[in-house]
Amino acid sequence: MPSQPPEPPSDEPDLLAELSAVLADPSPVPLLLAASSMGYAANVDEDDGSSPFSMPPKVESSPLSEQFLTLTSAMMESAAPETDALLLIWAAMFDDPLLRRRIHRAVDSRSQSLPEWLRSLDSVSPVAAASLRHELGHEETLFVEFSLSGQPVTMAVAVTRLGIPYLEDCYPIDDTIDSIQRLAADNPQMPSDHIELTLANARAQIEEFVDHGDHMMPPTETDTWPSVRLLLAWMLRLLPDGGEVEEPHEWTEDEIGSLVTDFLASSWAQEIRSDAAMHAERLFDFQLTHGSGEPLKWGATAVNMIMGDLYPRKVLADDEFMLSMPTVLAAVVRFANERSGTSPEFTTSALEAIDEALPEYRRRVSEGSSASGAPASGLADLLGLPSDVELPEGLIEQLSTMGLDPNSGRGFDPRAITAEDAKLWREELRLRAGGEENLASLDEEPLPAEDFSTGGISPKVLPQVQALAADLARFADAHFRDPEMTTAVLRILNLTARTNPAAFRRGFAHPPAIAALCWIAGKNNRWFIAEVRQRTIQTMMLAAGATTQPTARAKSMLKNASYSLEAQELDLGDPALLTSLARADLMAMRDATIE
Repeated sequence: MPSQPPEPPSDEPDLLAELSAVLADPSPVPLLLAASSMGYAANVDEDDGSSPFSMPPKVESSPLSEQFLTLTSAMMESAAPETDALLLIWAAMFDDPLLRRRIHRAVDSRSQSLPEWLRSLDSVSPVAAASLRHELGHEETLFVEFSLSGQPVTMAVAVTRLGIPYLEDCYPIDDTIDSIQRLAADNPQMPSDHIELTLANARAQIEEFVDHGDHMMPPTETDTWPSVRLLLAWMLRLLPDGGEVEEPHEWTEDEIGSLVTDFLASSWAQEIRSDAAMHAERLFDFQLTHGSGEPLKWGATAVNMIMGDLYPRKVLADDEFMLSMPTVLAAVVRFANERSGTSPEFTTSALEAIDEALPEYRRRVSEGSSASGAPASGLADLLGLPSDVELPEGLIEQLSTMGLDPNSGRGFDPRAITAEDAKLWREELRLRAGGEENLASLDEEPLPAEDFSTGGISPKVLPQVQALAADLARFADAHFRDPEMTTAVLRILNLTARTNPAAFRRGFAHPPAIAALCWIAGKNNRWFIAEVRQRTIQTMMLAAGATTQPTARAKSMLKNASYSLEAQELDLGDPALLTSLARADLMAMRDATIE
């Protein structure tokens, strides 16, 4: 698998066609995203990808790469409006005075045909900052609005506040903060507190969240992060510094002790046995150290975290003690939310979550909760990595709890499915396989290595589709290193070309099409693993040389095909598009959920 960043796109007409489309958009957002993504790809140090578990490159604080400088020089000589637009954004985006002078000297005299906002990037100014924080405090989105020649662009930074708060996602919006807040206020499904922020404090907080995210394992990867980090870094530089980071209340042992005492004296604890004090103290502590930091605000998220992971994994005690915890947890939820005035619907959802998690919690207690212990070499084999690769201990535990354990039946532990969950699992399996009949007839025969099939494809687009197929096969072979995945990708190309030939009109760009098709195949086969750098969507996209995220193009390609896309999981419902490993996982789950 190539660890180095992609070469600059070699097919200039393809690049210009893609840039022309985003340049024609009345909103600055698509072009800003493309510039950030291309700048990120061209400045990633090739050594950063040598370890699949390395942290995301901080390209915004590193010297410009030779590859990027060569690319900008070629663009300055080409004098195309599309590449001039990119250059002007990079002149502002990168904090490099020499690059800025070179670009403006070459481009300014020929930029009159470009939109006003592009010619006035030096006057981009911050307008306001605010945040919307969930009532329970476990998540928050910060917004910083900027004006680009009167056009609003708001950077949204989504933050997870469980344990150490860190950046979970980041993306630009072509709207104002006032409009975003009105939308949130009108949505009862988004209970949140509006918090006004100074521009300096917004910068300080976001910079801290980014830094925390850079040290998380697994690293954050979304459709827009980390490719948007250059845009975010530029926008943050426009804000005043010297801001303060919010300091949460530090609960002392005496304060927690008082909470426990008050809980035991409350009506909710009257029918609970004597070990309630020990459970309550641990529950409050988990909410402080791993949760939202608010011991008196509880919802389903905290319940699932504690019952599904923290308590069975971290608390060592006999079964009788462990099995008495859920009763105490339900009482703690009622006591805490009543005392803090938390909305009643969160108490209800938390209690429902306790009931739903109880069978699995009991199973883990009775069978022991050691999910780890899988040898690193076995996990490396499952991930398609060299057997001698060194996996961090924390990652081994996380992958094992995800079911990636060589001792659990090729990545799946059938004991993890309870009778209560079997019906829901079965419905999902039918969706993935394309119906009950397909599910029942699955086999583990490997997909054959085969040439691209042109059957059913319109002659009007066949030449360009065949040209794409050749590039696609070469890329898939190099990136996936699995002949079955190459076959799946080529079959998906046939599917999309047959059902939506308009997506392959003359002049379409190969790199984004390759990224979209590999995204479809990878999602359908559950190939992507956020914890492994070499198996992330971001790595695939950069290796393909795409300048924008593949999701939108993939949906466009599939618009006339049958597929399901829920919770970031895509299913085509066709066993012929699944590798033998993916089908084996489905068979294991099928056999564990026989009705």
